[in-house]
Amino acid sequence: MESEPLLTGSINYGSHPDDNDHLEKGSPKTRRLSYSVAAEYCCVGGGDVDLYLQQAVVFIEDAIQYRSINHRVDTNSLRLYRWYYSRLWQWGLGLTIAVVLMLAFIERPSSFSYTSDPRFRPPPWEPPCGLTEGIEIVCLIIFAIDLTTKSYLIGWDEFRKCKWLIVYILAVSASVIDWTLTLSMYCDQNLRVRRLIRPFFLLQNSSLMKKTLKCIKRTLPEIASVILLLALHLCLFTMIGMLLFAKGEHNGEWETYFRDLPTSLSSLLVLLTTANNPDVMIPAYSLNRGYSIFFILFSGFGTYFLMNLLTAIIYNQFRGYLLMSVQASILRRRLGVRAAFEVMSCQGRVFFVFLLQHPPKPEYNSPLLQKLQLVFSHYYVMIVGNAVALANVMCICTILVLDSEKSMAERDDYYMEVINCFFILYYLMEMSLKILAFGWRGYLSYRNNIFDGLLTFCLLVRYSENDRKHIKGAICRNHSTISMLLLISLQ
Repeated sequence: MESEPLLTGSINYGSHPDDNDHLEKGSPKTRRLSYSVAAEYCCVGGGDVDLYLQQAVVFIEDAIQYRSINHRVDTNSLRLYRWYYSRLWQWGLGLTIAVVLMLAFIERPSSFSYTSDPRFRPPPWEPPCGLTEGIEIVCLIIFAIDLTTKSYLIGWDEFRKCKWLIVYILAVSASVIDWTLTLSMYCDQNLRVRRLIRPFFLLQNSSLMKKTLKCIKRTLPEIASVILLLALHLCLFTMIGMLLFAKGEHNGEWETYFRDLPTSLSSLLVLLTTANNPDVMIPAYSLNRGYSIFFILFSGFGTYFLMNLLTAIIYNQFRGYLLMSVQASILRRRLGVRAAFEVMSCQGRVFFVFLLQHPPKPEYNSPLLQKLQLVFSHYYVMIVGNAVALANVMCICTILVLDSEKSMAERDDYYMEVINCFFILYYLMEMSLKILAFGWRGYLSYRNNIFDGLLTFCLLVRYSENDRKHIKGAICRNHSTISMLLLISLQ
């Protein structure tokens, strides 16, 4: 559970789910998560002190183990939660994973034998049909129980956000289907997909493995460019090497290392990555000392620059991810400890709510205003606004290309002024309707709205000022310069 969000709702999710609905409706997106105690709700079952103690104990255990506190906290769920993270169940789950992985040693085709000498090796022992399948279905049932318990404890909302649990369901389902097909074919199945899925059970149960995979996922885009440079470097010097070391009467370099393209690539790859690289360059050096320049340039740029750059990128990515992981773990521990103290200090139920969220929308009595609020608070309005901003930028670029050969005196800015006036009016109308839909506080709670509002205000001021002074062409140039900043809002 360490890979889950730290805090996304009420910690009393399981005991009183209905009371938290009014906190979440109308605020699907939040900017920052925090917590507070709702004093008006401080009442749990007539002052059940045992429940407070259980909640505090579980939160302290979560803090010690760096686990998320976002789970059910009613009495039955807490009992199940503590049993799930008990040493007995965790050791049993680890043993189950070990058993399902060790089945590969005895399943057909088996390499399990007491000697590795083929002269004295007897025929391998093949288990009867149904033996390994029986062991495997027991393991799959345990995995299904583990999945069901974990999904119940964190709740449906958090389950939908956890990709590991979703893939966990798919892995268990695919394994059961493949197991059924194996039995239906009397163990005569040649391809068994569930064998490929088994390592996932180990990954899913190890937080360290999850963090490693996440770090690798973050690192791959960064090192892709360097790997491409390495490939280009290798191909370029392969072509140069095939030209330098052409076929000759006494050319041992060509015969051994540069006979054809695959041989040349493998030879330079050995020269780039392994320690026995002198074997590649010595024959050429013996023939002509000038050939050493080729190998010095290849090794200097490839081995000492690109390879070190690749190592530095990987190290920097892993170090940054390690720092983020440590910070997240410390935050989990602080949240767990704070939650335990809040539970003990409150005389009743504790709610962790979103302290900083988007302000509530204003309420209107007019049906027309309500419809406008519903339309212009929708997500598609932002998409339409981005499309209009993109069209504005494309118009500016088109006019600039068409007028690139004309001087300022030869340009006719009439049509451009009309287009600019249209876009300014649209931006002003969009800003006004968004303020109507969200209210001032709600409008300013979005960063992109602040940016768009400032640009609209600047465009309106420049347009009014230049129109008042009757400066020809200045409206278009100023509008074009400011409107190009709209590309930032499209990021």
